[in-house]
Amino acid sequence: MDIHRADLAYRRRSLRLLLALLCLCAVGLWQLHEWLQIVQARASGGDAAQARRWLRWAIAGLLASPVVPLLLWGRSLRRLGSAARQEQRFPPRAWKTYRDVRVLRDRAAQDWSRRTERIGRVAQYGAGLFGVAALVAWVWLS
Repeated sequence: MDIHRADLAYRRRSLRLLLALLCLCAVGLWQLHEWLQIVQARASGGDAAQARRWLRWAIAGLLASPVVPLLLWGRSLRRLGSAARQEQRFPPRAWKTYRDVRVLRDRAAQDWSRRTERIGRVAQYGAGLFGVAALVAWVWLS
């Protein structure tokens, strides 16, 4: 049984990146809350047209925000699946992992590679749906 060894430096970098993203999202949600309170105050104060424009931006922006991460995640999954299919080995030799994993070969590797490519495709379709939803919200709320 082959074992694909974990890359500890990769794990540390990835965890730092995830922590930074978590902090960025927390600050973004906090700022969104503050901004929505301002919109609410303006809307109740009488400037409903301005509040409507701001809400249009907010809804379209929230719908558009997962587009790029989903596209990148989908692309990464499809590359992983493609590399595993070509090598008939999952995970591929060049890929780094967070922990030690058992290497799959032949039929099992092909199944995993197809599944991974399919999930990547679904993520990219989801990005497209979020993009379309953002455009629809933008047009519908104008």
